[in-house]
Amino acid sequence: MNNKKLSFQHKISLCFKMVIGSSISWELAILFGSKYPYLAPISLILCLQATLIKSIRFGIARIVGTIIGGVTVSILAPSLHANGWSIAIIMLVSLIIPLILGANATSLHQIALSVLLVLEFEHKLPGYGIDRIRDSIIGVVVALLLLIFIHLPNLTKGAIAEIEELPNKLAYMLKSLGTWLEAGAPHKNYFNEEFNQLRNKLFEIEKKINQAQLSVKFNPLLKKSKQQIIEGDFLFKTLKQMNADIEVLFKIMEEWRKSGSLSKEVMKLWVQNFLILEASLRNWNEEKAISDVLFNETFPNDKFYFTAIWHGQHLISTLKQSPRLPLSRLKN
Repeated sequence: MNNKKLSFQHKISLCFKMVIGSSISWELAILFGSKYPYLAPISLILCLQATLIKSIRFGIARIVGTIIGGVTVSILAPSLHANGWSIAIIMLVSLIIPLILGANATSLHQIALSVLLVLEFEHKLPGYGIDRIRDSIIGVVVALLLLIFIHLPNLTKGAIAEIEELPNKLAYMLKSLGTWLEAGAPHKNYFNEEFNQLRNKLFEIEKKINQAQLSVKFNPLLKKSKQQIIEGDFLFKTLKQMNADIEVLFKIMEEWRKSGSLSKEVMKLWVQNFLILEASLRNWNEEKAISDVLFNETFPNDKFYFTAIWHGQHLISTLKQSPRLPLSRLKN
């Protein structure tokens, strides 16, 4: 499992699945007539990936690669002597068609590995090729069943927790913009850095949402989590729209200040406008109704006025059209 940040609980779960799964797959391999039952636990251990979808993909690659490698060796090996050249020829023949058909790197690795091992052991261990195919299937199936029924890593909770923090962060940005204007919109401000950090945070959350979607995909036992991450993704996209409006509002105020036409009177009015937006966002986050908002108007003939008002109204419109979803109340 290529996840360096596995929790201690998930590590215990992984160990438990490897211990139990190895035992079950070994006994099943013997039951189905395998002479080399250790092949089943090997496939199981390799197949235990971070999410079910990753395990399915690896399992398919493992099975397909084993079949292609085993069949190719059984066809070509009898006519070739076992040496470096014969390995190269058989491996090339095994890989060329899957490569043309777009096989992924994992499948190509498994094909090459099967060619090498089957070619080496088939004449020393009769039946090794067939056992390898059958036992690989057993190991993969047992691994997938264990992942479904024994504590499959569910990344939904972590993603939702990150999403839930965003409304307060955005409200804080609006309040800070008001405070900045109230102080006279000084040249030195931290907003560019703050927005960069927020953009990075949004990118990280988007990755976590994608990972959470993969962690629950194809698992019939996680229906509530699937619905939760769907709603979480919708909320996240709504918050991204809000952040875009807030960021543009800051840029407008900064350009307005640089133009020299942002007077103290106008600043005071926009301080109130930002506080109105902040209050509306906090009300929305508390699932309260969003009333019609009347912004404090400045000078309609100012070129910055129309754009600023449009983004403020667009933010309010987004709040009205996208009811706050109580994600934290949903139970996995």
